[in-house]
Order: sequence, then structure tokens, then C-alpha cells
Amino acid sequence: MKRQSLFLIVILFATACSALAGRSDPYRLGVDDVVRISVYGHPDLELLVQVADNGSINFPNVGEVVIAGLTTREAEQRLARALSQREVVKSPQVNLIIDRYQSQMVTMLGEVANPGVYVITRRSNLMDLISQAGGLSDEAGDEAIIIHAAGSGETRTRVSLDALIQGGLGAQVPRLVAGDKVYIPRADRFYVYGEVNKPGAYRLEPGMTVMQALAVAGGLTDKGTERGMKIRRPNASGGEDVLPADLTQRVQASDVVQVKESLF
Repeated sequence: MKRQSLFLIVILFATACSALAGRSDPYRLGVDDVVRISVYGHPDLELLVQVADNGSINFPNVGEVVIAGLTTREAEQRLARALSQREVVKSPQVNLIIDRYQSQMVTMLGEVANPGVYVITRRSNLMDLISQAGGLSDEAGDEAIIIHAAGSGETRTRVSLDALIQGGLGAQVPRLVAGDKVYIPRADRFYVYGEVNKPGAYRLEPGMTVMQALAVAGGLTDKGTERGMKIRRPNASGGEDVLPADLTQRVQASDVVQVKESLF
């Protein structure tokens, strides 16, 4: 929970900073966005329209006008020029607002509170998306995987969430673009069975030793002994290796630590 709280604080700060940065990096219209247009003094020219696949809208008395790739201000200026050039309105004052953001979509998968498809309403980063998705779940691992379409294939970038926490506002937070997918894997687990007070599955922390694993599992019972402990570890062939365990040994993902009962 401490880790989750720290990450939440970093998200809040990063999101606030990103919002400030977004003021100088305005949203650009795209295909499927829905815009509401009005012209001062001309209610007959009011329009609610979706940007077509070719990036254009069909504007009354003007025809097709391409607005994809423009900011709202640039789109207003383009529409005003079109109205003026076609002598529909003299010195038109055009107002355009975005009714629904639908062109900039990214997908959030894995261990977050609310996986799904989200809209980027400005230049968003990884922290923004995790925040939109309700934050990390208790099962979240230590990294995020950003999947980005590249030609006919894709690229995958692994980002350490712990590094973002430790780096705070000084950390480089990856930017996202439309079509990206972000996956938060489940944290690695290990298992402790036998003569411990709280047998079960536990989150594997970096550098964890057998001694630390036993402590997390509540320590040995009155009948437990450190002698003869074993680690059952999955191998590449699909089977498992049985290894002797000592207290300083590092625990790996999916290890099963078995603690025997003392004979004396």
C-alpha cells in the first residue's frame, strides 16, 4: 500500500504538470472527432458534425473543408476564410468547440482499476493514462509495457514504474500517441509452504532472499526448521528443479520455498 500511495502522489504531480504543458501544446482535431460550429449572427450556419475519414467536414454553403490536423483556432480561421472567399458571410466570426474527443484513442490493459480504451484530449503521457484508468491495482508489477504500432509491426518499450516513483518529477515520463497500447503485468509471485505461520503466495520484491521470504510468511512455526529447506523452481523444459535453500539465497519468480518440520 505504501508503494501504491507513493505512485498516486507522483501521478497527481505529473498530471498537473502535464496539464500545464498542454496549454502550450493544444489538441489537434482528427478523424471521428465531433465538433460544434457557430457563426456570430447566422444561426442558420450552426452545425454539429463529425470529422470524416478524409479529415473534412461538410459546411453549409461552403462544401468540404479539411480540418483534421488543425487546432480549434486554426480550424476557425480556415472556416472563416472559406465563408469569406465564397461571399457567404462578410467578416465572419466563427466559433468551433469540440463536442466529443474521438480521434485520439489509447488502450490500457492489465493490472489497473479500470482497463479499457481511453481518449487523449491533449498530449498525454503514461502517468495520465494510469490516472484515467483509476490507478494501479494491488496486483500490479513494477513495469509498464508500451506497445506502439510501427509500420506493419510494433515496438515495445518497457518502463520501470519504480523508477518513476523514485525519480518523482525529475523522471522522464513517456508520451503516448493515438493507437498505443499500455500493458501493466501482474507482479511476480513466490510461494512459501510447510511449517510457516502464514503459508501462501506473496509479491516478489527485487533482491528478496529466503530469509526475507520467510519473514513475509510470518516466520517459522514452533515445529519449523531452517535445516533441509528446499526451493522448487520451474525450468525451461516445463518441469522443475529442486534446490537446497539457505537463508541468503535469492528468491526468483514462481519459486516455491518449502519448510520442513523439525524432527527434534
